[in-house]
Amino acid sequence: MAQSMSYLIVLSLLALAPLCFSHRAHGSAGGYLYPQFYDRSCPQLGEIVKSVVARAVAREPRMAASLLRLHFHDCFVKGCDASVLLDSSNGIISEKGSIPNKNSIRGFEVVDEIKAEVERACPHTVSCADILAVTARDCTVLAGGPSWEVPLGRRDSLGASLSGSNHNIPAPNNTFQTILTKFKLQGLDIVDLVALSGSHTIGNARCTSFRQRLYNQNGNGQPDATLNQFVASELRARCPRSGGDQNLFFLDAVTPFRFDNSYYRNILAYRGLLSSDQILLTKNEESMQLVKQYAENMELFFDHFAKSMVKMGNISPLTGRFHLIQATTHILIQKMAEFINSSVLALSFLAFAPLCFFVAANDGPLDPHFYDHACPKVQEIVWSVVAKAVAKEPRMAASLLRLHFHDCFVKGCDGSVLLDSSGTIISEKRSNPNRNSARGFEVIDEIKAAVEKECPETVSCADILALTARDSTVLAGGPSWVVPLGRRDSRDASLSGSNYNIPAPNNTFQTILTKFKLKGLDLVDLVALSGSHTIGDARCTSFRQRLYNQTGNGKPDLTLDQSYAAQLRTRCPQSGGDQNLFALDYATQFKFDNRYYKNLLAYRGLLSSDQILVTKNKASLALVKQYAENNELFFQHFGQSMVKMGNIAPLTGNRGEIRRICRRVNH
Repeated sequence: MAQSMSYLIVLSLLALAPLCFSHRAHGSAGGYLYPQFYDRSCPQLGEIVKSVVARAVAREPRMAASLLRLHFHDCFVKGCDASVLLDSSNGIISEKGSIPNKNSIRGFEVVDEIKAEVERACPHTVSCADILAVTARDCTVLAGGPSWEVPLGRRDSLGASLSGSNHNIPAPNNTFQTILTKFKLQGLDIVDLVALSGSHTIGNARCTSFRQRLYNQNGNGQPDATLNQFVASELRARCPRSGGDQNLFFLDAVTPFRFDNSYYRNILAYRGLLSSDQILLTKNEESMQLVKQYAENMELFFDHFAKSMVKMGNISPLTGRFHLIQATTHILIQKMAEFINSSVLALSFLAFAPLCFFVAANDGPLDPHFYDHACPKVQEIVWSVVAKAVAKEPRMAASLLRLHFHDCFVKGCDGSVLLDSSGTIISEKRSNPNRNSARGFEVIDEIKAAVEKECPETVSCADILALTARDSTVLAGGPSWVVPLGRRDSRDASLSGSNYNIPAPNNTFQTILTKFKLKGLDLVDLVALSGSHTIGDARCTSFRQRLYNQTGNGKPDLTLDQSYAAQLRTRCPQSGGDQNLFALDYATQFKFDNRYYKNLLAYRGLLSSDQILVTKNKASLALVKQYAENNELFFQHFGQSMVKMGNIAPLTGNRGEIRRICRRVNH
């Protein structure tokens, strides 16, 4: 029982580890992934992997694609944690038996060989997850493809997920939207989808993976009209209606063992082997344009593929250092890639990964020191203006914090929420979550004007929002955190994205959690970030249904304390008073503390989206109780989740612009 309980504690704590990447180590806790992770502890790693992979690919060229695919199928399940390597044993059901993997995935013996050599050189040091990541890079290079620096420092999973392998990995017959959704759930975008699909420039597929295209694509007994019929005829010769399921076919019949852009040229000629390949051309305008670009420009494809591989390799890695005590539970670096060390060790203290930076979609990571030389006074300017604004109106702290939320949840943290309508831009300020509600724009204008005077065309509005959110929290008595910087500003807005992506007060628990997951955020982030409702106000329209007609039956919400409900009805009648304001935390309205969670436990959460954290999910209820008891824990998790949220799809490098005025684009 004790072992079981400690294991559950570890699992719940692991959910807090943010998605990290940096080109350098950060502090002593080791929470980031970075290429130099093993430079001292196992400097031979790179040479060992390269040597074993080179021998394997020389023996069998197909192995390059197989090893590359292992890394894909690992990361898309529970993150890049080597769970794909585990055999079934001791309660573990291996992912090798899933539909995408059974009789298909291979290369395990090569990983075993690498692991054995690494263990001889550096015992108990290098994770299997890191070996998979380095192997994927080296396979690509050996096949003639691009190279990239591999961030390292992952640890290995203690479990596998057969259901995750069955449902999370994109399938050859999935629709375009289904595949794109599966990518988005992993924090990847359409560029990553099209670029990473280019791995099909090498390797094979079985007859079962595309048979429906030859005989019955849409259930009407007709072949897929988007497949070149000459190619289809050739394929039928070895892929009959029945039988030959395991017969192999090149994904790129032109250069099957060479990593190049021939794959995209095949697609343009309607010679993509899998349905999931061809739909990149036929089902989406943006993906079609990327296919054309990559077909014309191999250098661009290589560049995007490498960046997307780094981004994919940073899906939910297990990181951090642990102090070990015998006979308690702990995540171990696996000594053998296919078996979990049977020792049960303990987590005496979890040094949580420090605040980390999510990889930007196509460029470099964000960095707290981004403006140290270009605009060293920016943080001082932001603090000064925000402090004046909050002193003038305490409610402004919540309003500025909310602006950052409503920016990040639409298209990413890109300052689009600040844009006014002009030209072809329809402002997000007109959306349901923002209209007559979002405010604080004049404070951002004042900050931007002061920053432009100090450092013209240097600091983005998106970064100003991120800094302002942190400073508003601190000024209200909440935690501080290091803000990663280097975002650029969007040149457009998304009214529809603002209407549909931002969690609404009357959304169900599952809907809200799904909206968080689509942004790469998890349950811990949901509960911690909801704690921002410890300050600020909500309008009568945001919770009226709870007072009068919660489920459409003319009855109030029974999960709302009825004496509290009676107080609310005095200023929020069944009709009228729509804009009347009510404190989200009636007890300490302007103080950032954990009283919000205590209110929830007393069934005095103002919004339905607040109270369901207690009533609709056991894991969220447990977190609410922890935060209600431990203000320090809430502050710690809130800061970590704010960093994680602030790294949702930032524009970096040459994408976007630095707006001179936050309300409008430069051109």
